[in-house]
Amino acid sequence: MNEVTFSDAKETLNSKRTLKIIKNYIYNRKQENPDFLEVEFETQHRNFKNYLLDIVPEDLTDNQKGTSVLWLLKMAREDSGLAAHLINGRAIVGPRSNLETFFHHQQFMPNQDLMQIKSLDDLVVMTHNAKEEIQKAQEKKNYLDAEKGTEVFRDDDKWTIAALHNKGAACEFGKNTNWCTAAPGLDYFEGYYKPEDPLFYFQNKSNLNKFQFHYGSSQFMNSKDEPVDKESFEVLHEMLTQTEAYNKYEKLRVFELERLVKVRLIDGPQIQAQIDEMREILNTLKRPYAKAISLVEMATMKHFNIPTYVLRWLASEEFYKYIGVALRIVKYHDDRPVPSSILEDIAENNPQQRTREMARNVLEKRSNLPSFFSYEDT
Repeated sequence: MNEVTFSDAKETLNSKRTLKIIKNYIYNRKQENPDFLEVEFETQHRNFKNYLLDIVPEDLTDNQKGTSVLWLLKMAREDSGLAAHLINGRAIVGPRSNLETFFHHQQFMPNQDLMQIKSLDDLVVMTHNAKEEIQKAQEKKNYLDAEKGTEVFRDDDKWTIAALHNKGAACEFGKNTNWCTAAPGLDYFEGYYKPEDPLFYFQNKSNLNKFQFHYGSSQFMNSKDEPVDKESFEVLHEMLTQTEAYNKYEKLRVFELERLVKVRLIDGPQIQAQIDEMREILNTLKRPYAKAISLVEMATMKHFNIPTYVLRWLASEEFYKYIGVALRIVKYHDDRPVPSSILEDIAENNPQQRTREMARNVLEKRSNLPSFFSYEDT
């Protein structure tokens, strides 16, 4: 078949043939149960599209993503159970890794045309049966530049931790994994890698389990290319920060700073200790002003739910030299909303006249609001 773009394939999710899948589902449910409580059609259509697209791997070419959408749509037409899961908003993550394996190692597949594969189960069986041959091919290949692209930070009887700087290193250390960056002949490594933001590789010497972290894309994966659980992430991240990589790569410190900003502590001395740690990290960055602005943007956005004591720290005298920080707090006071006590401090003490005046105007407007509007600390 002709190649189709991802964008064009997504358009088919609004076609009459797609809407018919949902209409048939509703009709069949009503036939089975006359008391079936129907959900809004728009909601079911939205579910169908979103949950189908969730199955499509990110690490594919545009045409491969487009083909995946069309194939999944075909599967949903032919498999009422799959259609029902998507319409009801149930996550289906298994086929994602199978699609990724199929396209990354297509030369090993007995049927290289996805549209000719008749079911999800057939795809699972085919990719599973190909894994041994894929692994053998990976093991046979020697990547001559792997050593040159490997920066080792720890290598003892328990763990190997390294930064990977070229495709050879990614393929060598990624043998027997499902990482797209380790797939020979594909260029996903170049899509992720930056000198200041490399791939970090971990191997547990006791069980040979492998992990790959990329902080720029927030992808922290096990050997099956699945996200690690929170506990595993904490252990691996902590080990990495204990190596020289933490001092060398600013990306790690920025990530740690943003993590600390989001941590919500109860009142006590640990809050000051956390602020001291955030200050120490901020002062190591090449552009602390830019990061301070980024932090205050996070702190004034409601969905981040940043603790009030972080906002108070950013409004303090320590940040007076960064004009835009207090100004951002005042301009976006209702997005959070910012406690009045913080605005009062800015109105009285900030060295910028315009910022002080803006804070006073906000406070004056608040004073005229009914008493049930509260802007106390939270």
